[in-house]
Amino acid sequence: MKPLRPDKTNRLRVIILCVFAATTFWFLNALNENYSTTLKYPLHFVYDKEKYIAVDDLPENIQVNVSGLGWNLFRNSLGIKVTPLRIVLESPPELKKITGGTLPALISDQISEVELNYVLTDTLHINIDRKASRKFPIKIDSAGISLSSGYRLISSIRFNPDSVTLEGPEGILTGMPDTLLVSIPQKEVDENFKEDVPVNTPNNNLIKRNPPTLNIAFGVEEFTEVSESTPLKTMGFPENGKAYIEKNTISVHFFVSQSKRDLVKPDDFEVIADYKDMDMTDSTLTPKLAKHPGFIQEVSLDTAKIKVHFNEK
Repeated sequence: MKPLRPDKTNRLRVIILCVFAATTFWFLNALNENYSTTLKYPLHFVYDKEKYIAVDDLPENIQVNVSGLGWNLFRNSLGIKVTPLRIVLESPPELKKITGGTLPALISDQISEVELNYVLTDTLHINIDRKASRKFPIKIDSAGISLSSGYRLISSIRFNPDSVTLEGPEGILTGMPDTLLVSIPQKEVDENFKEDVPVNTPNNNLIKRNPPTLNIAFGVEEFTEVSESTPLKTMGFPENGKAYIEKNTISVHFFVSQSKRDLVKPDDFEVIADYKDMDMTDSTLTPKLAKHPGFIQEVSLDTAKIKVHFNEK
């Protein structure tokens, strides 16, 4: 293919410039005509934000059909120098929706340079509540604490302060329990805990918390499962030996912290088989743990029932 000669290139440029100039002239001339179109106008709700709070996001815009000069419609469609339409709310909690039929009266005098034909938006939904403040006592969710495998609490849970003041929508605060349950977010705790923990609430983004955190502390330690064999003490059995049990020791199962394992001795336990507790239907009795160290946990016996034998002689 032969390249264009310079004179042909110049003619092509002139043609392109002419087409562009004609298009521009036509477009600018067209903007001087009147048209009808649909536009989106931003909204600005006016209410006392010291007394009220929006529970849900407020509508951001409405669609309206307007007529006007092309220039004005074009500028508005691009959002250039478009002033949001103000909607004044005198008693926000009492107003749950604004119907499309009432909107023209609220906005018609605010739409300048164009004429409002009608509103396309059907309904504006409003959810604004009164601001309220309420003081809640604190409870720690101890059952929800995540400990590493084998670790257990070895102290009470201490926290400060013991209450928190919440400010937010009245309906949300009224519907909350009387006590605020605070959970510890850390997972698999395996050492003594002392940290600032956030106070979280339903609809956290709507509620101010004072204070926003609690200082929580508790001790943890690794526990191990242990069994100890201890003598079985009988009580109330006939002295003539007509009733007896063959079992004379019993195993006690429990969990103990590593630091106190060596402190546990067999004589720290006392298990009793009391004759008066015998079930007459099957001649069995349930052994009872009468004594054990206070620092061990989940104490149980390996035997639930003991058979009582009778000497016929």
